[in-house]
Amino acid sequence: MHIKSFPLPFATSLLSDYLTDAPNIRSFFPTDFRNDWREVLAARSKFSLPRKAVQEALERQSRARGASAETLANIAKLSDPNTLAVVTGQQAGMLGGPLYTFYKTMTVLKLTASLQQRYPQYHFIPVFWLEVNDSDFAEINHLHYIDKQNELQRLSLPEGAHDQLKPIAARRISGEIGQWRQKLQEDFFDTEFKAAALDRFLGRYQASHSYAEAFAGLLNDCFRAYGLVLIDPTDDALLQLSVPRFQQALDEAPALYARFSDQSEAVAAAGYPAQIKPVPQQTFLFFQDESGQRVRIDYRDDGRLALNYPDKVQNVTAAELRQRLNATSARLLPNVAMRPLMQDSLLPTAAYVAGPGEIAYFAQLGALYRYFEIPMPVIYPRHSLTIVEGKLQKNIRKFALDYPTLLANRPDFIQYYLENFGDQTLYRALENTGKQIDESLEALQKIIETADPTLLSPLEKTRQSIDNNFQKFSSRITRSLEEKSKIEVQQLEKILANLLPDQNYQERVLSMVYFCIKYGLDFVDRLYAALPDAVDKHHVVEL
Repeated sequence: MHIKSFPLPFATSLLSDYLTDAPNIRSFFPTDFRNDWREVLAARSKFSLPRKAVQEALERQSRARGASAETLANIAKLSDPNTLAVVTGQQAGMLGGPLYTFYKTMTVLKLTASLQQRYPQYHFIPVFWLEVNDSDFAEINHLHYIDKQNELQRLSLPEGAHDQLKPIAARRISGEIGQWRQKLQEDFFDTEFKAAALDRFLGRYQASHSYAEAFAGLLNDCFRAYGLVLIDPTDDALLQLSVPRFQQALDEAPALYARFSDQSEAVAAAGYPAQIKPVPQQTFLFFQDESGQRVRIDYRDDGRLALNYPDKVQNVTAAELRQRLNATSARLLPNVAMRPLMQDSLLPTAAYVAGPGEIAYFAQLGALYRYFEIPMPVIYPRHSLTIVEGKLQKNIRKFALDYPTLLANRPDFIQYYLENFGDQTLYRALENTGKQIDESLEALQKIIETADPTLLSPLEKTRQSIDNNFQKFSSRITRSLEEKSKIEVQQLEKILANLLPDQNYQERVLSMVYFCIKYGLDFVDRLYAALPDAVDKHHVVEL
C-alpha cells in the first residue's frame, strides 16, 4: 500500500476551522484535539461514573457475542478510576455499513495506542457505541459495491409492515437476506478470498436475527484481536442507569431547550450552519411505547408532555408517563443531542472520534454539557480515505490526473476534462473558423450598407446558409471526436465509479466486503497497519 495525503476535499467551513484550530471555533470547542489533553483526561477521570455497573453490563454483552480475551481484559479495567475510554459510534449499517464505519474504528484504535504511549499514568480502552436507538431504517438497510462489470450495485432489505417507528435495536432481519449471498457470488469474479469473506460478512446476518447484534458481531469478528469493546445502549441495565439524567431532561425541559437554542443561534451567527435543527418545545428524549414504537416527547406550556405520533398527539402528565414507564415495557430513549450525554454519563470518555457531520453537531452540544455539568471529551476527527486499486492507477496516470482534481467531485468532470485536457486541435480550429467567418461577414455587411444596400437581404440569406452548413459540418466533426474519445470516456467513467460512486465519496458508499472479497480478510488489518496517524488530511491508499 502506498499512501498520498492532501487537504480534505469535502471540508466545510466549520470542519476546516476545526482542523486548523481557528480562533472563532474555540467558543464552541474548548480544546484543540492535537494538544489539549491533560486537563480533559484529569476531568474525565475524576468525574463520578457508575463504573462497576457499566463494567458488569459490558462483560455480559461481550461474552454473549463471543468477545476476545483482549476485549474482556479491557472491560475489566473499567473499575479502575484511571481507566479512560476512546469512543466512537455509528448506526448499524448492513454488513458493517459504509467504509467510514471501519475508518472510525481504526481511528479509535490508533488514538487509543497513541494516548497510552503519551499518558502512561492512565489506561485507555477502545469503545464502539452501537447507535441502534434510531428508527430510520432507510439509513441502514442497504449495501453498495462495484460489480465485475464495473457498475455500482445496491442491495436492500424491505421494512416490515409493523416495524415503522421501531428503533433498529427492536427489528429483526427479513428473509430476503438469504438472496444476498447468491447475488454477491454472481457479481464478483471468483477469488481465493470470496468464500471466506462472504462467510464473515454474511455469517452474522441471518433471517430473524437482530440487526443490532449482527452488526456488533461482525465488528467483533473484524477487530477481535484489538480488544475493541462494543456497547449496546439499549441494554436495560444501562438505560436504568441513565434514568436520572433522562428525568432531569424531562423536568427541566424548557431551560434545557433554551440553552440549546441559544448555542445553536451562536453557531449560526458565527457563520456555521446548525447540524441539529432546534425543535421548539423538544425534550431531547423519545418514548418507546408498549408496542415498541419510538415517538418524540415535547413539553407543553401548561406543564404537560406530548407524545408525537405521525397520526396523533397524545398528551400526558409527567406522573402518567412515569407510571407507564414503571408499569409496562415502555422506555425512555435519547435523541441525537442527548445520546452523547448518556454516553459520557456511563463511560469515562476521554475522546470521541467523530465524522464531519458529528463534529458540526458537537458545536451545538457544549451548552448541554455545561448544563448537566459533564466534562466534555476531546472531539477527535476520524480518518478519511479513498482506496485506489491498481487497475485504476494506470488510467489515472494515463490521463495525467491528480487526486485533488478527481476528488473535487465535479458533476461535469468528464466534459470538463475533454474540453480542457483532451485533444482540442479540431475543436479549436472549428471555433476559430467560426469566428473568422462571422468577422468577415460583418466587415462585408458594413461595406454593402454604403455601396449597395439592396444587397443586404441576399447577404442575410447567404449568412444563414453558411451558418446552417457550418453547424452541420461542426456536428459531424463533434460526433467523430466523441467516437474517438469514447474509450477515454469509458475509462474516466470507470475511475469515477470507483472513487466517487453515485457522485459521492467512496468512504460514504462502498462496503468493506468489496475489498475483502478481492484482497482477503486481512485487508482490514493491513489497511490499519498502513494508516498514518494524521487525521487532518485525506489519505489516498494506492493498492
